[in-house]
Amino acid sequence: MNVKKYMCLAGLFFPIAAMAQQDKTLCDFETPESYVSVRAYDTCPTSPFNLNKLTGNVQVVENDLNQMDEALGYAPNESTKILGIQRSRYGSNTFGALVELKEPLALKRETQYVHVKFYSTQDAPVMLIGLGNREDRPWQPATTEQFWSVPTSKVAAGAWQDVVFPIMGANGINIKSLLVVVDRQSPHNQMSDFAVFIDDIILSSKANPFFSKSVYPINYEETTAHTRGNERYIKNVKLGSQSVAINQNTDKKLYFKKLDNIFLAKPGETVTAAIDWSGVWMHGYAYLDKGNDGKFDVDYTSTGITDSKDLVAFSYYKDKNSAGSRASGDCGVAMPSFKLADDMEPGIYRMRYKVDWDNVDPGGSITTGNLITNNGGGIVDVLVNIHNDNVDVYRATEENGGGLNGEILLANGKPVTGQTTPFGQAFKIKAQPAEGFLLDYVKIRHGYNLEGASTKNENPQWKEYTVQASQFVNGEYTIPADCVDGNIRLVPYFKSDPTSVNDATVNAFTVKAGKGEIKLNAAVATHVEIANVQGSTLFNGTVEGARTICVHKGVYVVNGEKVLVK
Repeated sequence: MNVKKYMCLAGLFFPIAAMAQQDKTLCDFETPESYVSVRAYDTCPTSPFNLNKLTGNVQVVENDLNQMDEALGYAPNESTKILGIQRSRYGSNTFGALVELKEPLALKRETQYVHVKFYSTQDAPVMLIGLGNREDRPWQPATTEQFWSVPTSKVAAGAWQDVVFPIMGANGINIKSLLVVVDRQSPHNQMSDFAVFIDDIILSSKANPFFSKSVYPINYEETTAHTRGNERYIKNVKLGSQSVAINQNTDKKLYFKKLDNIFLAKPGETVTAAIDWSGVWMHGYAYLDKGNDGKFDVDYTSTGITDSKDLVAFSYYKDKNSAGSRASGDCGVAMPSFKLADDMEPGIYRMRYKVDWDNVDPGGSITTGNLITNNGGGIVDVLVNIHNDNVDVYRATEENGGGLNGEILLANGKPVTGQTTPFGQAFKIKAQPAEGFLLDYVKIRHGYNLEGASTKNENPQWKEYTVQASQFVNGEYTIPADCVDGNIRLVPYFKSDPTSVNDATVNAFTVKAGKGEIKLNAAVATHVEIANVQGSTLFNGTVEGARTICVHKGVYVVNGEKVLVK
């Protein structure tokens, strides 16, 4: 199992001893006595794993992913044994490892939390399915699906993560097995298998992970007070002509997290970071997390900087500034300008300003006799939007039918997908419903990483708002300039037009769900789109006559209508 480990976790770990009596280990895989059985499993009835064509590769193996994380100072998983799963490209989106529990898990009306340690060799969204039966239905198979639980985040490759699944149900339901779905994405485009490892399945009342990632740390408590009163304090921080007020003299804090404030800059631009500071005999430092990895990196010794990395500007360190020029100890906080890389990826980045004395540690000096607290320094975090001159615009679909039964256009009549528009400038859109439909509303998402999580390392990536059909004026809606702050994702929602004169044509199209299939029948040529619950389009084309589309068990959206395939 020679899987290379890339540890990226940083934060606090809550040891087993601290988990109190309310936490119960359901399975730890350390001995065969900790579980009844483990095997590959797929809920799709037409899966080759249910048709006895494939058996799958799921087995308990030695844990060679037990290394210490240098950032944490400990190993997140020191178990001897872990469960390995080969995510098969031939399995459905509910393929995974079925763990038959030694003792049943009783569902409750209040929420409980199942914690599972994951280590994946590929980024993947995961899921937990509970299989069991009701006490009042003794005839019910023990493989009856009783809950599906999706966590708030997906598993990132190369690190152990404690993933938390909220579960609840009616009293009297006993879960006999847990299906750990290691990749709930549709496998239609998957070309190869990959390995996933799980461990330590624990039932808890705790909604937060037992260990988690801590980003952009400082060397003090965030609530640490500022100790030099009105003598030394930060008034504001700047990037070029842009400014954020700090008022350290009144707020009396060492650390300020100003993530509602976003500076603007462009790749290749030369910019100046500045600190408006009241006081003497202190130095200024500016950091930019260029790798967007949740930390500010800089390599240095007691005599100088060996690799500045995320340290983009400073007024003084060991008799020099960031331009390489000689500097004196009383030079103040004014920093040289710096240039952003020409190929810097557009996105939202964390930037840190620091007032300290002859110290480049981004967390603040903890050197005896030179504490940032005693010196009256300060630390300020803001965000920077690194953007191009133009942003991308596109239409997307969603699992509940969004994006179907019509198109969204620019004011010039062109479909939005594949188009660009100037950054920071308002522009108009209009809707084009399909025959027999009307516009209901449009969801507008703007920023970066639009198909991913809304935050990255606690930094907001995108925002979303809804525009009702009534807000369209003369068939058009103007997206305001302050929302054109990154790429634009548009999902139009259409509804049936009760006044349509083409109802006969519309009714001539029928959809029927069968076992592992969707049967379509169109009396006339009809455009059909089928999307799965992950939002992936499985079919997009014209149907005339009868046609059968083979799919896995699950919920699908066919031209805006939900269909359940058993």
